[in-house]
Amino acid sequence: MTHDKPILTRHNEENSMRPETPVSAAVAVQRALAVFDSLGLIRPTADLLFKRLMTDSPDALLDLLNRILNPARPYIELEFLNTEVAPNAEGEKAVRLDLLVKSADGVIVDVEIQSGRPTELEQRAVYYVSRLVSESVKSGSPYQLLPECVVIFLIEGEYFRERSQAHLSFEFCQTGGQAAEKEILHPTSPKLHFIELGKLVSSGSGEDPILQGWVDFMLPQTVGVWERVAGEFSMFSDLKKKVEGYSADDKLAMQQRAIDEARVAHALEMGGALKRGREEGREEGREEHKIAVARAMIAEGIEKAVVCRVLKLSTEELEKLL
Repeated sequence: MTHDKPILTRHNEENSMRPETPVSAAVAVQRALAVFDSLGLIRPTADLLFKRLMTDSPDALLDLLNRILNPARPYIELEFLNTEVAPNAEGEKAVRLDLLVKSADGVIVDVEIQSGRPTELEQRAVYYVSRLVSESVKSGSPYQLLPECVVIFLIEGEYFRERSQAHLSFEFCQTGGQAAEKEILHPTSPKLHFIELGKLVSSGSGEDPILQGWVDFMLPQTVGVWERVAGEFSMFSDLKKKVEGYSADDKLAMQQRAIDEARVAHALEMGGALKRGREEGREEGREEHKIAVARAMIAEGIEKAVVCRVLKLSTEELEKLL
């Protein structure tokens, strides 16, 4: 797959329809879920749909990677690779990646979509990029053939709550000393990127305007935003049509619903811990459990009305609790 000219035009900030009053990442995700529910569509950040959408739209994936990585020489061609990384030795953990591609320059990029409430992303990212590096050079090959390996985590909501930035990137660099700029070990050192889409919406500050069109497409805050971004850009218009087509696929919709329901079940299991805490009469523990359950359910995309019903809370009590 090739693309004659990568689309790198920055989205016009004046046309943005971000909320005037910044909202939390969880609320931003809730609003986006409500938009797609009202349209009867599977959301683009859903695991199965995102992978299928990007696999069937290589030019769009090319555009997304150029925007995220901003390489010195924009990628103009991508090759899709096998996403199954088999163990090299008995007992070694196998890996199933979401999307794995190689640029014409030999850069290997893994793109992971994370909806719901992800865990251990830092550890997973380190493991994934390590496996990509180890798989890249075969026995007897010189180390100079080692390619640049990149892992990108696209996070539907928020993960690094203690950090204000929504787009975090890491690579091997020199530590210590007084230099303001850390020296990168080597241009092909492994790189990690974490992009919290919900936090980009909630910031309301245009922190990463080059990604704004993608954020408006993946997490639209109103139906108008979804329609506008598709109307302004032919690429998003094509993606919108594919989302509508895929959403009519009963098998795909059923599979994605099963994944989402499994996450809801996990949140409800936490609710069981709340019930046990209540039975044991631990007032403090009960409050902590209730807060944890409420936050987990909301992070999983469960509407607040459902959270109130499950936890037997009024809307006012839930807001106060959070």
